[in-house]
Amino acid sequence: MQARHTIALLILTALGFNSLAGQNTTTPKATQQQISQLSYIRPEGPTITDLADYGSARKTEGTPYLYPEWAPGRIRFEGQPNFSEILDVMPDLENNELYIQLSTGYVGEFPMDRLDALEVYGPDQDTLSYEIQNLQELFGVGDHGRRFYEILHRGDRYLVLHQPIKYLRKEEYVENLGMARRPDKYMGRSRFWVYDGTRLAEVKSNQRNIAKVFPRKASTIKRLVRSNDLNLSNKADLGRLFELLEDS
Repeated sequence: MQARHTIALLILTALGFNSLAGQNTTTPKATQQQISQLSYIRPEGPTITDLADYGSARKTEGTPYLYPEWAPGRIRFEGQPNFSEILDVMPDLENNELYIQLSTGYVGEFPMDRLDALEVYGPDQDTLSYEIQNLQELFGVGDHGRRFYEILHRGDRYLVLHQPIKYLRKEEYVENLGMARRPDKYMGRSRFWVYDGTRLAEVKSNQRNIAKVFPRKASTIKRLVRSNDLNLSNKADLGRLFELLEDS
């Protein structure tokens, strides 16, 4: 078991999915000043006023951001073994960008090609941790470009990823029928990925699809879902399933 665990950790480290583990507590945290030197100002980036008026200014419901307001968080970036000091963050899940706001009031965009990991402290006191990767470069599947991935499970045999996405749903409108125009609406959706040591596969959050992707485990999956009362539409239970599969 120890040898298998070591091999799995080496694989995940080589693939870049180990950046949230093993921080060096003796190395100073990156400061907001260091972060500001790496970021850049984007005129279309969010400001406090912009966020308050986002929907009315663009005639949309919702926003492309993880939360509709700034949230405290920390980042870990190229050349830094530890997470930074706390700052305000705004992940854009439509355009795959990260906006930051410093205590000085400075607002800028942090380059995704320098970003390794992100922690966001949500309004419900939940902590969301993301690693930033390009699945197409690593595995030849998934989206091109660097995206936010939440690790639902990382074990000896399986790595389970959640990719949060925001997209703008266009509302149909026929002007000559005198219909009141409804605003376009930002919607959220999720993609889930599982790496089993040999390949990365996209799965749906339901038992039938997961059993189809991993047919040799179909009966075990059915048993584990039933005996542990798992609701696979819940991302925590999806991660739990593969945790249980580690020893099955």
